[in-house]
Amino acid sequence: MESHRLIHRIALSLWVLFLPFWDLGAGVALIVAFIAKVLPNLHEAKGKWVHSMPFWPIWGILLMVLLSSFWHETSLWYVARYLPLILLYWAFDREVVVRTLPIGALILIGYLFGIGILKVWQGAGWSTLVYRELLEGFHQHVYIGTYVLLASLAVYVQHIHTRFKAGYWAISLLFLGLLGAKMLLVSAGIVGVWFLFTTRRFPRWVLPACALFVIGFMASEALSSGRALGHVIKPLDPYWATGSVDTRAVQAKAAIQASSEKIWLGWGPSKKQSALEAVYTDWNYRFGLKRHLNVHNQYLEWLLAYGLCGIAILVGTFLMGFRRMRKGSWQIVLLYFGSIWLTESFMERSLGVALFALAWAWSMENTDAKQKLSE
Repeated sequence: MESHRLIHRIALSLWVLFLPFWDLGAGVALIVAFIAKVLPNLHEAKGKWVHSMPFWPIWGILLMVLLSSFWHETSLWYVARYLPLILLYWAFDREVVVRTLPIGALILIGYLFGIGILKVWQGAGWSTLVYRELLEGFHQHVYIGTYVLLASLAVYVQHIHTRFKAGYWAISLLFLGLLGAKMLLVSAGIVGVWFLFTTRRFPRWVLPACALFVIGFMASEALSSGRALGHVIKPLDPYWATGSVDTRAVQAKAAIQASSEKIWLGWGPSKKQSALEAVYTDWNYRFGLKRHLNVHNQYLEWLLAYGLCGIAILVGTFLMGFRRMRKGSWQIVLLYFGSIWLTESFMERSLGVALFALAWAWSMENTDAKQKLSE
């Protein structure tokens, strides 16, 4: 194997492995993978640009951020967070990603369970193994859960023994159940139902794996304080709001009110949280002020930061790219992330951007492969 190809594969593998653990290391690894892929054959890289239209829907996010920097104060580090959206167009390699993701997820699950079991051994309660205490000091469950879901999908598409697939899914779904992230699970459930409806395939080993998920989720609900299903929906009052639904409703209303003050260009990425918390203060929304909560809705987060002009850029680039997008697995990506963006400000962290870029690049490569087979 040529040296630049070997460097590319190693760097891309490290990027996948570093994603949930080390943002800076992951970023450096992806840049190295991009350079190793592009620099040795610039002519091929330029030629690929001609076929980049299907990536325009996600490049619109980066374009929105870059254009807004002309009228909003935007740090270089903030812009760098969105680089995976464009670098993966050249750096992505399906074989490397599909083989590395399951390893990365197993390392992640083993690490988190290992730390949790050690704490229980030292006298901590069993709640250490569920929900937020399982991820204490780590990324939020919506990011970790998405990483594990992508790894499970990577195992599913590989040509490996069915028993290994069943075992891997059992471990993954038990872990996701113990995470107890309701909004994440709703989005995953929507995609699962859509997949079953469109493919009419249901492997027998999925049922036992789902049973373990239910056991894990029930354990999460039982062991985590304030996580019982009865605590999710409460009267919509900013002063008392602390549940999963009522807090998001309050934050959405606050974002709409703050956005109305600068509806066209928004507040900018550096001032949007201050504008949001000013509304929290007016409403005496104690829970949001104490935790400095963002909107927990990516669409409203973008409206707050970039205004209607930013949203217009997103819609415009999506429509231009959509005309050239063939029917394929990108629909699942939009269904999952599009639904999760309704309840989470997913793209406000570099890991969220990277996971979305990874899923989109993967879906585009799958679509292109199917098209070549049909031609």
